[in-house]
Amino acid sequence: MGLNLKGLEGKSAVNDINVTPLIDVVLVLLIIFMVLTPIVIEEMAVNLPKKTETRDRDDVPSTQLLAAACGDQTFSLNRKILEIDELREEVRRGLRKKKRANETLVVFVDGHPDAAYDDVVTLMDTIRDAGAEKIGIAKLKEDHDFIACTAFSNDDADASEAPATE
Repeated sequence: MGLNLKGLEGKSAVNDINVTPLIDVVLVLLIIFMVLTPIVIEEMAVNLPKKTETRDRDDVPSTQLLAAACGDQTFSLNRKILEIDELREEVRRGLRKKKRANETLVVFVDGHPDAAYDDVVTLMDTIRDAGAEKIGIAKLKEDHDFIACTAFSNDDADASEAPATE
């Protein structure tokens, strides 16, 4: 606060708020948060492929596992609809086969465009719990391109038992 000196008889206090200390404090806090924010953020480790490769259905290994979260809140493994507990056991069996064949313990996850986010997370947690070392995530597809939750047709069964992933 300051005094308005208009003479001795006109002594009165200045009723303006001094905002300079407030601005100083806010700027110091802003700098502190700008410095600390990158340190506090935890990141998830992601191994991105160096080269994307599409395989023909004939080249897909028979031990490949493709789990999917369907739009109707169900789950599938290699295009076979299963309950989440059944899926966990099937993934464990599939991973044991992969381990015996000295293959990487990877399971691919696909999600229907209408599937809830928590269904996909539940599926990924179940797969990790079943013993998968790596989880491959398929790219988002349009509704008409998503086939991971549909049963094999006769044409698909002739081509291969395991679906190809992108």
